[in-house]
Amino acid sequence: MAQFYDQNQFNQFPEQVTDITAGSIEKAQQYIFNFFLEIIKRYEAKAILNQFEKLFIKYEEIDNINPYYALGEIIFHNKESEFKDTLLRCCYILNNNWAINGNINACHTLVDLFLVDSIGFSTRIHKLKKLRQWLQNFIQSEEYDTLRSLSGRPGIHKSYHNWSERFSSYLLISEYSDPKKPLEQRQYAETLSRKIKKQFKFDLAMYTARIDSTLGGNPQRQNPTNLGDGVLLLIKKVLNRQGNDNYRKAAKRFYDQIQNITFLEFKSKLLIYLGISQDDLEVSEVLRITVVKKLKHFQEHRHEEIMSMSLLYITCNRILRCLLLNERGKPSEFLQLSLEYDNLLAPVILLLKIVLILPQIHFYLESYVAELIKFHSIYEEAECRSFINFMDILNVTLAIFDKDTDYSLIKMKNIENDLVDINLENYRIFSQLKKIIELERQSVDQDDTTKTLNF
Repeated sequence: MAQFYDQNQFNQFPEQVTDITAGSIEKAQQYIFNFFLEIIKRYEAKAILNQFEKLFIKYEEIDNINPYYALGEIIFHNKESEFKDTLLRCCYILNNNWAINGNINACHTLVDLFLVDSIGFSTRIHKLKKLRQWLQNFIQSEEYDTLRSLSGRPGIHKSYHNWSERFSSYLLISEYSDPKKPLEQRQYAETLSRKIKKQFKFDLAMYTARIDSTLGGNPQRQNPTNLGDGVLLLIKKVLNRQGNDNYRKAAKRFYDQIQNITFLEFKSKLLIYLGISQDDLEVSEVLRITVVKKLKHFQEHRHEEIMSMSLLYITCNRILRCLLLNERGKPSEFLQLSLEYDNLLAPVILLLKIVLILPQIHFYLESYVAELIKFHSIYEEAECRSFINFMDILNVTLAIFDKDTDYSLIKMKNIENDLVDINLENYRIFSQLKKIIELERQSVDQDDTTKTLNF
């Protein structure tokens, strides 16, 4: 496939060059958008980057003269804000397409184009001088830092410590959920977040397969968590509580039980399901205040209503928020105490149980976790060790119960079946991660003909 096409191929735009100078800035912007929307379908990444650099960085004529004159119109009328909007949208148009197709290197190259020395050089050419000043302003902006961060490049003016980047799939939520953001930027952020989550599940399964294998403890894949080899014990602990399937069955059973009952009855059953009923003496006072009392007074005027999907939705959402955040958007007292006393699995299991009732609520869980990350990100990693461990435990637990994953705990054959064995060392993890892991396993170990991973 040729990289470039004849000039005549781009003369398909209905307006002529003279129309641009007589038209609006909005029309000039559309010429530029149309050009990149067209070449993203036909050009190779290297050729697209060349066109982008010639137009926006060097201000030179490109394959289609219309966008060149359109940019000149924006510069002539001194529309810096419109220029930045145009530049950003073009970046996200290209990056979103490349991210979907897995070409992250092109995304990296694009954002690095703005760091070339020539942007800081003096020039007597009026339009180029103004363009370079605008580019220098853009490089200093929060929008450029966001663009770099979304592209996987370190930002220049970050206000948070690098450890929080490990949980970037959560930080991306504010980008793709903000309706004020350009559509292409939101799509790009959502694509990256989805890819990061998928990669984590993939890496976790492959790492666990190697580290718990009888073949030895020299995994070819890097541990995607900060838990060390303890991630294996964590998975066993989670599964040993009730088992993957039993957690799901309990959630389905609860969901079936709340049909055709009042909202007040639902509240009582919800606390029992979560294991924090009003009369439970083992429930801590802070948890009782955080959840039990708040739930009691939540939407009291609707107590006699028959349960509906909307009531279930808003109640699960409220419980998630109460567990994680206080009224000021800071970490809840319950979470703070859990972090202080290193009791990290218990709150994670509560969050898991809620998400299993209504998977659609997962987005709100991620949103609240993102707020927690931002709150802690101003501190050094050493000060956030407990929170980081909490995040790793949460990620691992959610990965275990992801719809595309099936983890289970299997007792070794040399253990007598009639004995109650509580030693987790005598168990191994058996996992199925649909499609993607099966293909990876075949490429890693040609001799392994099984379609299921034996951990």
